[in-house]
Amino acid sequence: MIAQPSRGHARWRLVLAVAGGYAAAWLVGIGFGFALSRTNGWRVGTEWEQAMIQWLHAHPLPYLLDLLMLAMPYVGTNLTILPLMIVVGLVLWRKYDQPLIAIQLLVVSIGSLSLNPTMKHLLDRPRPAMFPLRGMWTWTSYPSGHLILTTALYVTVSLMLHETRGWRWPFVATFVIVVLTAYSRVYLAVHWPTDLIGGLLIGVTWLVGTWTAFATYRRTTHTTDLPA
Repeated sequence: MIAQPSRGHARWRLVLAVAGGYAAAWLVGIGFGFALSRTNGWRVGTEWEQAMIQWLHAHPLPYLLDLLMLAMPYVGTNLTILPLMIVVGLVLWRKYDQPLIAIQLLVVSIGSLSLNPTMKHLLDRPRPAMFPLRGMWTWTSYPSGHLILTTALYVTVSLMLHETRGWRWPFVATFVIVVLTAYSRVYLAVHWPTDLIGGLLIGVTWLVGTWTAFATYRRTTHTTDLPA
């Protein structure tokens, strides 16, 4: 009979697996960014990126949809999402006795937040300078932190709801949020499209790493909780 790993060992494996997922996401982001930085379009955008921003600028959306584009970044930034996840995590932990779910949501959120600034600092890609930058933006351009967060966190929540409730509609909602967020960042002229591709790749890698790590922990310990 194969002995089951102790809860303590399983915790260490969880920590190491999450750390591995984080390292993989960081390497994917740095690798993709470094490859882009070797091209002529790194600082001023490629021809197709410039053409896309020019076309969007020449075809502004109606007033209400333009306001929606200005609002979309707030559903994909840790300025709003991290405090929300802290509150949600406390409720899940204290009221519903689901600490593992709370920890997973916080790990995904904090990881998404911390992956972004080191790459921005190291790669230092300028923001597009074709038109005035609108809405929420800070620091350098690559990668898109909004795409990292919306991809990793919203898909995680969708997978959780599918597993616990059997719901599929959260995947549709997540897809709409990710697409609108990506569109808004280029529409507002604050990102090059390749910034978004990089953010998406980082977010998917972080999503796969964290989901696999926590799913393995649940499977090996036959629990949904981390005991105090």
